[in-house]
Amino acid sequence: MKERIGKISPQFLKQTYRLIRYRNERKKFVREIGIRKQQNLLLANRYDPHAKKLIVFVVAGSDWETGKDTISGGIISIVSLCEETTAISDRHGAATIMCTMNEGHLLLKHEMFENNTAVYRFSQLSSYFKSLQEIIFHVPEFLVSIFLEGLTKKDKAWLNTIVGVHVNVMNQNIRLMPEPAVIQRIRSISPKVTITTAHQKYCTPEFREIYGVPIHKFSVWISPEQYRFKTWAQKENLVIVSPDQHPMKETILGLLPGVPGLAVQIIRNLTYEQYKGVISRAKWSLTFGEGLDGYLIEPVFSGAIGFAVYNEQFFTPDFKGLETIYSSFQQMKDSLVADMKRLDMQEKFTAYQEKEFNLCASHYSKEQYRKNIIAFYENRYTYA
Repeated sequence: MKERIGKISPQFLKQTYRLIRYRNERKKFVREIGIRKQQNLLLANRYDPHAKKLIVFVVAGSDWETGKDTISGGIISIVSLCEETTAISDRHGAATIMCTMNEGHLLLKHEMFENNTAVYRFSQLSSYFKSLQEIIFHVPEFLVSIFLEGLTKKDKAWLNTIVGVHVNVMNQNIRLMPEPAVIQRIRSISPKVTITTAHQKYCTPEFREIYGVPIHKFSVWISPEQYRFKTWAQKENLVIVSPDQHPMKETILGLLPGVPGLAVQIIRNLTYEQYKGVISRAKWSLTFGEGLDGYLIEPVFSGAIGFAVYNEQFFTPDFKGLETIYSSFQQMKDSLVADMKRLDMQEKFTAYQEKEFNLCASHYSKEQYRKNIIAFYENRYTYA
């Protein structure tokens, strides 16, 4: 009897306990039966098991309770990179796939924004792709440690059969980057390690030196032509507010009734298309997050004036010249209402909005974004 119990894997015992203990785990178990079947069918129909090259984008799984995906600029960016990579297969000669981590809650597709990318499970890779000679993993910065720790013995044995293994860390938020020692740990499974960045501010020779691996700027999918631009006369007197938390947020929002007729909408629970509809109507945007983020840039590309606090980790110095990019949240508190009132005249609004728009457009171009992606797969890194 003891020998039989000893043969039961700890993972099996853990799963059995969770199924008994948690209602959400039982819901997940039933839900994922269908997802697994669909993933298996899609993999067999869309991918050649004898492929020699594979590019893998790793993403977090679904919500445990609901089984649904969450929307963020980060995941939209990763899906965009995956789809752009798929579109240039003639340049790199590889199949491209997206998958969740081992033990991640399964997800078949991101439903909160428009895309054509199915999501598979990591465990399918080693079982299906038996002839690979080269593989590239794109791993978001916040998942690097989980990615390394989640590799099974089977995964590692499979990777040992592949001649060219390359792990790229997608640095989309410098605050979430692991320590350089963690980046170096990747070398235990991959002789080739790189970092790609979403922002120019942390694609520098200094960061190349700190991490000890090549760094390349991808940028992000955002560009002016993707938005519904409206003029001052077409706008509603509406300010959209990022959902980020900040100690001064409540105080600053409490001042906004000082702007006559101003409506306030904190962005929550919207699909991406719904969000784009709201920002096309909004005259103003206010971000409490990174500053140089989607809650600033996307509304500006939609014709709004954006307000933010200058953040050394994300903004480049040229943004200091914008009068609605404040030096601190205290300055935002002191100036926001007066600046809204001052700028809410057609001529002043249009002139300043154009200035803010042009500066953002100088940093975000779809054409350059695509060139940056091609350069990566051709090993032409920004800082090799």
